[in-house]
Amino acid sequence: MTSVPSATTWGSPTATKHVLLIHGLTSSSHTWHGVASAFAAQGYFVTAPNLIGHGSRVAIDYSLSSIAEDLRPYLEARNYSLIIGHSVGALMALALTAHLPPEYPTAIILVDPPLEITAEKIQFFDNMFSESCANPKQADSYSTENPLWKHEDCIARELGTRLCSVDTVHSVFEQNNPWNFLDYLTATSNKLADPAIIELCPVKDLEPHPHIRHVIVPGAGHWVQLDAPDVVIEEALKTVAELGKA
Repeated sequence: MTSVPSATTWGSPTATKHVLLIHGLTSSSHTWHGVASAFAAQGYFVTAPNLIGHGSRVAIDYSLSSIAEDLRPYLEARNYSLIIGHSVGALMALALTAHLPPEYPTAIILVDPPLEITAEKIQFFDNMFSESCANPKQADSYSTENPLWKHEDCIARELGTRLCSVDTVHSVFEQNNPWNFLDYLTATSNKLADPAIIELCPVKDLEPHPHIRHVIVPGAGHWVQLDAPDVVIEEALKTVAELGKA
């Protein structure tokens, strides 16, 4: 595993298959270590950027369009067989589809994308994520609250909150209000979450978009890639294979 100022990578840079992993709010590139290591073991070169405002990257403009634009150089560097985004990172994955080369099919996996949030919920999430950055929990606390997570997951989650400021959280919600990104649903993609537990992306939002295959993960919460990494990996590889047959 190699760290650079704005991203963490896994696998060999000479690999012919590439994966881009995009984290969510108050997280960091290291949150993907379990999923990334699995892809690297299968011959992929994996890149996980740190979004602006995260991993000690400071910015002024936190509109989602600007955050997505900051990721475009990664698309210019190489073609990706697969892009996986979690939460806000899933919205970034959708935003980037407009810049993908049509001649190179890319599988897009969305992990609980918050496509639409009411003003009331915006305030709730702003307070919740701000608190996680103002008073970061210890890794042991995450372990107690999330028995399915590995110890490394808990450390990465703590690290993400320590490298993201309260100002970043406030700015993301203030600069993207009203929060409605249903129009981002323009690409072939999967959605991984359990709407019975987390309803950031209710199944009803996906019903008008038959090109999206939703996958319910029983027992998983918002952090599906930590609760059930094997499911994320399995669905991703399935989608890559299906694109290969198209």
